[in-house]
Amino acid sequence: MATTPIKPAVPAVQTAVQAPAVPSQGRLAALAAQAKEAAASERPSLSKISLKAGVVSYAGQPVKDNRLACIILAASYKNALYKGRYDPNNIVNPNCFALSTTDEGMAPDSVVSKPEHATCEGCPNREWGSDPNGGRGKACKETRRLVLLPASVLDAEDPIKAIKEGELAILDIPVMSVKFYSQYVNILSGSIGLPAWACVTDIFTKPDPKSQFVVQFQGIKAAGGDDILDALEARRNEATRIALIGYDSTVDEDAEPDAPAGKPSAAKKKY
Repeated sequence: MATTPIKPAVPAVQTAVQAPAVPSQGRLAALAAQAKEAAASERPSLSKISLKAGVVSYAGQPVKDNRLACIILAASYKNALYKGRYDPNNIVNPNCFALSTTDEGMAPDSVVSKPEHATCEGCPNREWGSDPNGGRGKACKETRRLVLLPASVLDAEDPIKAIKEGELAILDIPVMSVKFYSQYVNILSGSIGLPAWACVTDIFTKPDPKSQFVVQFQGIKAAGGDDILDALEARRNEATRIALIGYDSTVDEDAEPDAPAGKPSAAKKKY
């Protein structure tokens, strides 16, 4: 009786997918440093909140009821010296400026072509009475820069996604309004124990006989629970970096000024 030859067994096909290789800790640190350097060299397209004549405007449009509901994600100290008189039709960069997350150890930015002093501390332009326009004021204006996220992200169908993708905007507080921001931050800390980035804030202006108007801050409510706070905190690094973005260059008294960095671009209304 004939026998059927036995075919050799076919080996099983390996279907397991190998896990991708993970960079070493040293390489990850180097990549992170390169990413930070690349991000620092790129200037994001940002909108700027205008306070011209006391009217709160975003993307060229006044906000409803002149009150801006937002979340203050980050803030920086800003010192800026302008030697020329302010011209609303010809906005120029400062002659010297400094930005920092703290008011200690501030110094002119590296792009300043002719620093007025090695450090802000001890600079004659920060002395009372140094304002070239007269009066008791300082020539160098000490202000705050805020980076804002519209409070409307909290009302989105997916607020976590809205927080991650929401457009940020810059608000430079005038000199005479800095004290009101400082008071607001301290009231939040002392009364409810929350930082500004964990609250919804209304920003508005009111008339002032000395400075035409001042900026006011009013806490509305806590931003939300842990998931909301986690999402907001995750964007704070980006917001802090933006708060420290200066100008591409500074003005030489004998040179043609450049356009200011961070000039508002056309944007959809989100505030």
